Order: sequence, then C-alpha cells, then structure tokens
Amino acid sequence: MFSKSVEKFVDVLLINGIGKKEDKEIIVFGLMSGIKLILNILTTILLGLIFGLVIESLLFLISFSFIRTYTGGYHAKSAINCYLFSSVVVVLVLIAIKFTPAQYVFIASILILLISVPILLKFAPVEARTKPLDEIERKYFRKKGIINLSIECILIFIMFILRFNKLGYIVSLGILVSAILVFMEKFITDIYNKNNIKDI
Repeated sequence: MFSKSVEKFVDVLLINGIGKKEDKEIIVFGLMSGIKLILNILTTILLGLIFGLVIESLLFLISFSFIRTYTGGYHAKSAINCYLFSSVVVVLVLIAIKFTPAQYVFIASILILLISVPILLKFAPVEARTKPLDEIERKYFRKKGIINLSIECILIFIMFILRFNKLGYIVSLGILVSAILVFMEKFITDIYNKNNIKDI
C-alpha cells in the first residue's frame, strides 16, 4: 500500500517532467528510504519523550545505525511490519535503559559486548535474500562494519573511563540489537536455503 502510493506520486512527478522514466525505480527507492528514515527518527524521538529519554533514544539510534548500515541483518517484508518491528525494538531498548539498575550497567555492557562482538565478527555482513552481495561488496561491507564496530567499542571504554557508564551502556545496546538482527537473518536464510535444496 505504502510503496504503491509512493509509485503513484513518482508517476505524477515524471508526467510533470521531474525526473526521467528510466530512473523511476531509483527515485521510488530513494523516496521510500527517506520517508522510512524520517518516520523512524520521529518515532524514536516520540518514544523518547514518552519515556523521558530523548537524548538516550537518539544515541541508541545513532549507535545502532552506525553498525547496522554495514552489517545487514533481519528486514521485515513489508514497510508497515518494518516500522512496527523497529518501534517495538526501540521500546524494549528504552525499557532496558530506564530500568537497568545503575550498579549493573557496567557488567551488563561487558556481557553484551562479549556476546555481540563475536556474532558480528563471525556472520556480518549478512546479505538480504532479495539482494545478494558480490565478493567485492562483501569485503567492503565487512571492512567498514569491523571499523565501525571497533570505533564504538573504543568509545564505550572511553565512556566507562570517564564514568559515563549509562552512555556506554546505550551504545552497547545498539551493538546488541545489530548482532541479534544479524543472527536472525543468518538463521532465517539458512532455513530458507535448506528448504530450497530439499525442494530441488
């Protein structure tokens, strides 16, 4: 429904001479990606306001996106499901931030990193089933993913040294969610591939 509305809007633009017909798919994809991004940012801010954690919600979104862009991971099939899934994830993260006792923040962050980093290093990048990566893309995304992961881990430890434990915890949650989505997509893809082999 959402994609069809965007396509109709792009058709109107093309009829009025804005853009080229051969670029329609690119324009539709760009518009949909931009709308999703803006909607996710606004929803994250709104949820942050509800929980009284606006800065924390934005820090999580930045830390998560910084990793997610290059590691890939689970994607819902429809735009609505993707939006709802993302919103639920943000709510769960904000609950974790709000209700994790301050004395457990440091140890929780270390445990998160001990679980998440090996998963990302082993499986990322995980390609979407609809858009496989070639070898050059895989190497590029893996390199960038490792660099971004390293940067975030260094920032976490700097935050702990400076006693900004809560901030370090939020960044570690961004890494955790990225790792969970990578693991989910890897698991789903493996099942999908096995079923296809059996069908053959």
